[in-house]
Amino acid sequence: MKKAGLIITSVITLALCAGIGATQSHFRPARIDSFGNTVKAVESLTVPDKARIIALGEATHGNKEFQELKLSVFKTLVETTNVRGLILEGDFGGCALANEYINGGEGTAEDITRKLGYRIYRTDEMCGLIKWMREYNDKASENDKVRIYGADIQNDMCTVELIKNFYALVSPEKAAEISSKLDELFGNEEDAYNKADYDKIISFISDTAAEMDENQSSYEAVSGKEKFAAARRALDALTNYMEFREKKGFSHKYRDTCMKDNTLWALENEEKNHNSRLMLACHNGHMTKNQSSAVTFLGRFLHDELGDGYFAIGTDFYITKDNLPGKNGREVHKFCSDDPLAYQVKYTDDNMCYLDFSSVPENDPVYEKIHNPMKTGSLGEQYSLVIRLVKPFYQLNYAPEDMYDAMILVYEAEPTEIWSE
Repeated sequence: MKKAGLIITSVITLALCAGIGATQSHFRPARIDSFGNTVKAVESLTVPDKARIIALGEATHGNKEFQELKLSVFKTLVETTNVRGLILEGDFGGCALANEYINGGEGTAEDITRKLGYRIYRTDEMCGLIKWMREYNDKASENDKVRIYGADIQNDMCTVELIKNFYALVSPEKAAEISSKLDELFGNEEDAYNKADYDKIISFISDTAAEMDENQSSYEAVSGKEKFAAARRALDALTNYMEFREKKGFSHKYRDTCMKDNTLWALENEEKNHNSRLMLACHNGHMTKNQSSAVTFLGRFLHDELGDGYFAIGTDFYITKDNLPGKNGREVHKFCSDDPLAYQVKYTDDNMCYLDFSSVPENDPVYEKIHNPMKTGSLGEQYSLVIRLVKPFYQLNYAPEDMYDAMILVYEAEPTEIWSE
């Protein structure tokens, strides 16, 4: 047994030294001479007129390029289409506060960026997105302004803050009571509620929702319809938060169901009130049309409901230096996806490009790649030695056409730098 253990240890050591599972690929894909003719610059991307939601995925949470794409793709869509809404895989309440800020509210872009929901978003790239939205709205006409939403329901404090702020605006005489009760039930930091108070919390949320519905007209007269709608939806988000943690066992399907509902709620607001389409930004795993991950459902749900109204743009790297959480804090680790299309980007003039599947001729070698299973990369917010050493733990093997309608391909992705606390 000791000998076997030594052999295993030696194999792992050799693998790490050789870089297996890191930047070394199992093979070097052949060059596809026609590739440069089938792709275009990201800034030149177009989407079908029938697309109601344009979803942008990210192959990792820890690379600058994928965070920068949130702004560059949204900016392109704002400039070339009637997209004016952006919904993030981010906290519902935090993004609602960010929406108030980009539409003239108080605060700083840095403070607002910290409210988006996850530490992975505390970066210069995400702050740049918030700054651009604020600056754009400062100059835009009322009918042309942009909005930001959050789809996720895993946090409570910013949603509580949103409700407090709303009552302070529309009903100062009730605000102190509402605020005091929220503090009593939820505390003053994330996830600080008492599990034994579950029934009290749900009852309070229900009573507050009924009170808000009863006074909708008078409240809207003060706040406006959209601020009322966000505050009212925030109560539903708090219910989802409690259900997710206490009744659904942190169910991935329940979470993605709530994300789907919030996304469709945002889409309805954009279409009904602004004649606008919606961009969704989240991890590839959430947004693929074919549910490429066993534990994420959002993209499949939206595609099933909207059909061609859901346009999915996936992303991938060939090499990534990914900022991932580890035992000693965040660390940068290298991986190679073996994606034969992302590999072709090295022969282009840029580090990334846009590939619209509908524009690829059937007789082109690229067409064969996107219509047959091939390796692509997928890294989430976790790291282990097994993931690094065993490629299938961070690779998908589907036909890209089954997952997406288009892809943005990056040859080498650099790590994010997350702000200190």
